[in-house]
Amino acid sequence: MAVADDRSAALLLRVWIEEGSDHFRARLMAVGAGEGSDRTVALASSPDEVLEAVGSWLDEYLRRGTSTD
Repeated sequence: MAVADDRSAALLLRVWIEEGSDHFRARLMAVGAGEGSDRTVALASSPDEVLEAVGSWLDEYLRRGTSTD
């Protein structure tokens, strides 16, 4: 399989602590997702929300890969 035929994706997870608190925030971005633009996939404020967002993104990616279009 040639590299040009290799379908891949990248998900960037950025996490930071909110100023003046112990609470964190997270932004998940699909990077290099075609058309030269990155896009925000989800915003989260708990570990469970982060895991759910990653799972949803992966499910969507895999569904697109099994399409017969």
